[in-house]
Amino acid sequence: MKHKGAILGLVIIVAALGFSANAFKSSLINYIPFADAMKATDATVQVMGAPVEGTMIYDDAAHAMRFLLRDDQNQTLPVIYHGPKPEDMDSASAKGTKIAVQGTYDPAQHQFVADKLLVKCPSKYNGAGGQERSYGSS
Repeated sequence: MKHKGAILGLVIIVAALGFSANAFKSSLINYIPFADAMKATDATVQVMGAPVEGTMIYDDAAHAMRFLLRDDQNQTLPVIYHGPKPEDMDSASAKGTKIAVQGTYDPAQHQFVADKLLVKCPSKYNGAGGQERSYGSS
């Protein structure tokens, strides 16, 4: 009887570990080129680039920010993000700091709808390398 309980407990633990590993794997999203992001209209994808200086417009009333993102191939992608303006965005735009943008492409509006932004920011505690701050839904 004790062995059946131990086996059942072991099965439950293994199942929980398997479920956790699968959930973690599905939460990982690789960076893809802008052209691929524009084709993946039904999936959440992640792109990386630098905000183009002078293109950022934040609407306080709508809590919406629009900007152009430029990748390493000098391609640009219009982005809209709904949420509070990240405190580091002005600095990232002025310095050309790369940011990660997660969301979906809306072909009807010809823009990338960002659910989450990851902005690298300088920190006096971490030296010149800086730290990353995430904004938006998880």
